[in-house]
Amino acid sequence: MGKKIRVIIALAVIVGMTYWAVNQVLVRSYSGSQIAFKVGNGAVVVTNQSQEPVPVEMRSEGRTASFRIESADFELRQTSKVQGSGRNAFHVVQFELPAGQAKIDVTRGSNVFFVSSSNQRIDAVVTPMSPDSVRTTLIFTGLIILAALYYISRTLQHRWIRALFSKLARRKPQPESVAS
Repeated sequence: MGKKIRVIIALAVIVGMTYWAVNQVLVRSYSGSQIAFKVGNGAVVVTNQSQEPVPVEMRSEGRTASFRIESADFELRQTSKVQGSGRNAFHVVQFELPAGQAKIDVTRGSNVFFVSSSNQRIDAVVTPMSPDSVRTTLIFTGLIILAALYYISRTLQHRWIRALFSKLARRKPQPESVAS
């Protein structure tokens, strides 16, 4: 009974890690007015549906949570500034989002939120992690899954390897027919 529980726990770790990794790298879409959503440390492609610029801000909680954002689409390159004090301190970058589509990258920092209190409709597609973070997350997840699979194999005394080798050993190559 103990082996079964250990194998089930290892399988739960595999399922949990897979769910966590997919949830971390999954692209998300948001739409509406007066919206707020998490960008993380990735990028957001925002479409301002109106013809007028919309005031927005990107913010991160905490006194030491500085970040930098950049957008080549409308010449934006800013580092966040602290607002408030004590427990109410947060870092913020305020700017006007022009009409049309623009990509905004979080180039330094993490846990960044996009906030619009305007009544204008905004559509956004968020890639919550930078490419380097995605790679690191997937490598970490792969290593944990491989370790869990090895643990399962070791718990079951690698019986699947012996079964595989015995099946391969039983297979005899078929002689090729030679045309005369």
